[in-house]
This record gives sequence, C-alpha cells and structure tokens, in this order.
Amino acid sequence: MKKTFLNLCLLVCIALFGVACSNSVKLTGNEFLIEGKISGVEDGTVIELVRWNGNFDNCIASVTVKKGRFMFREEAVSNPERLTISPKGEGFPTMFMNVWVAPSTKIKIRGTGKLYPLWEVKSSIPYQIEENLYINQSRDIIAELAHISAERNDMMRKIMAAPFRDESLPYRNIIDSLNVITNSLSLKQVYNDIAVIETTNISPVWHNKMRNFSMVVGNAYKYYFLDEEQAQYFFKKHREQFGRMSEEEVINSHYGYPVTVELFQPDGAEIGDDFADADLLDVDGNTKRLADYLDKYLLLDFWMSWCGPCRAAFPEIKEISESYHDKLTIISINLDIDNMNLDADVIWKKAMAEHDMPWVNLRDPQSWNIIAGLAAKYGVSGLPKYVMISPEGKIVDKWAGYRTGHLKSKVSENIEL
Repeated sequence: MKKTFLNLCLLVCIALFGVACSNSVKLTGNEFLIEGKISGVEDGTVIELVRWNGNFDNCIASVTVKKGRFMFREEAVSNPERLTISPKGEGFPTMFMNVWVAPSTKIKIRGTGKLYPLWEVKSSIPYQIEENLYINQSRDIIAELAHISAERNDMMRKIMAAPFRDESLPYRNIIDSLNVITNSLSLKQVYNDIAVIETTNISPVWHNKMRNFSMVVGNAYKYYFLDEEQAQYFFKKHREQFGRMSEEEVINSHYGYPVTVELFQPDGAEIGDDFADADLLDVDGNTKRLADYLDKYLLLDFWMSWCGPCRAAFPEIKEISESYHDKLTIISINLDIDNMNLDADVIWKKAMAEHDMPWVNLRDPQSWNIIAGLAAKYGVSGLPKYVMISPEGKIVDKWAGYRTGHLKSKVSENIEL
C-alpha cells in the first residue's frame, strides 16, 4: 500500500513538473510555443510543422513523439500566422490540421490516435477558435474522411509495390470507390460549413471555407452529381455569401478570384481573337508587355510555384525553347500572390532559382485580379495554362494541363520547324 502511494505521488510530481516546465518557458521576440500531448501514437513518430511559402513542402521544424509528448518552439513571421501540423507514418491520413500561431502565444494540442485532424487545439487566437467551430460542426464526417484517407494511402503503397500494372488494378478500383465516398462526405461537410459561414464574420478562415464551397459549386454536376434542387440550393447560398465580400476581396485577392470564377466562369480571349496584354515585371522589376516580344510566335505559360504539373513541364519547355528558338519566344507568366508570410516577388524568385528556366520569365503584379490580371483576360481557371499567339497578335491556340510530350505536340501543330 505504501509503495502504491509513493508511486502515485511520483506520477503526480512528474505531471506537475511537466506543467511547470511548460508554464515556465519564457518566449522572446516573435517566438511561439506548441505543446502536444497525445495518446495512441508510437514514440518516435515524426511530426512536422509546415509553413505555406508558395507550397506545402516547406517544413520549418520536425520533432519526434516521446512518451506521448512533442513540442515546437519557433518564430512567427506574421501576426497571426497559419501553419499546419503533419504527422508522418503508416496509418496517418493525408489531410491538413491548421494551427494558428502568433508571437508570445502558447498553444496546446491534445488528442488520441492517428486521426490528427480531430486533435484538439487550444489557443486564445480568434482564428483558431473559428477553425475549431468548423471542426466541431463535422467531427463525425472528418473522422470518416480521415479513415478513408489512411486507407487510400495504404492502397497507394500497394500500387507502388506492384511490379505490373495488372496486379495493381484491384487497388486502383478500391481507390475509385473511396473517391466516390469521399465526394459524398465532402458534400455533407460543406452543408455543415454553410451554417458556420453564414454566422461568422469574414476572415482568412472564412475565405478558405468559401474556396472549398466554390469548388462544390463549380463541380456540382461533374463530380458531386447533384440533382437540380440540391444544385440550386448551393448556388443560392453561395451567391448570398459572395455578396458579403467587399470589392477589394472580390477583385484583387487569391480568395476572391476562385470564388468569382466558379460563379461567373469568365471565358477570356478565345482562339482567333486579338491577344490581351498587360504591364508585367521582369526579375529586375522592369515593366514589360507581351507586345515587346511579338516578332515571333509566343507561347504563354501561366504557372504558380505550388503547381506540381507546372514545374514538371519546365524540362520540356526548355527543349521546345531550344528547338524553336528562331521562331518562338516562350514567356512564363507567374501568378503567385502575396501570402501571410512572403510577398509574391520573393515566392516567384525562390521558385525560379530551383529550376532551369533559360527563357523569358515575367510576373503579373495584378495576378488574379479579375479586371486587370492576365489570368482573367485569358480565362485561366486551372494550371498550367498555355496560350499560343501568332506574330500578328492573334490567339492561335490555348489549352490547359500538362502530360509528357503534349506540349511538343501542340507547338508542332502550330509551328513548322
């Protein structure tokens, strides 16, 4: 009995010591502290803290779980700032867990098991409290989505391990079935999100949820197979909330443009039309226009730094630039926008430095502006987007997406060597 009592006292002391250590941490400058306490996750599990700097590959810190605990002590680059938590390992879903941080702020994460999107984030930051509203509205749905995501990851590992495509077909069929279920669950989650969207103020969190909402509206019939009554319900609710946005939010933000595209689907300049132009910037900050390069055919390449297919196309674009150098000028037009951490110019130049791009590179400072930006003028709604212009200034072709060899084929259709 005495031994049991002593052991209990020891456990209490350890727990109190842990709390005291956390509370005694003195943060300086822009530092923040994230303290995690989780169960049902193996010691040694790697957890990454990710910052959005044009892509979600920018891990700013990585720690391992020890005795059910982990801790991040880093510096915020804006006040507040949205980061994501991403555990690594088998059984974890591929999803996002948003964590808002700010200088001198301590955040606590508590949870059980590998469904980390449902781990509880305790914070005094208003945006985190708002994030939690959406999570609590759809906990059961998020849990199902997380289970399906983990199962899809398992199927993908089996596909990668299969030596022949035929052997991977059963796993591919399972993934197709899981995707149908995911779309259905995502639709239910948006129904729940609408209730929160309607009752909360416009904020970065609200904007992100509106973007998700706009994806459902834009694919109401294609992926979600809504009947007319359901579709009209979503269209009506979407337009009501769209009407709450200010002109600045609608016209000149990376949140407003996708929502506007889904509502109004701008077509932009078509084949046979005169080319559209705008003031663009080169890497030295000089103003350039497409008209400056019209002594040859132009191939416009619209891209953003986070776009995987955009980057995958660069080696083929380089080959085309070398093969057609006397007849064709390639102009990559970057559409990156300022985010809460870096301005667009920094994001663009960082992405360029990671790739071999020995052709004309420009940035559109208006980016997704639906009045002045080239993206709207050419009807860009998906990336990468390509537009071919003749030396006479006429649009001769336009297409979206990238697969190996397709760019060469399209260029050769319009220009003879």
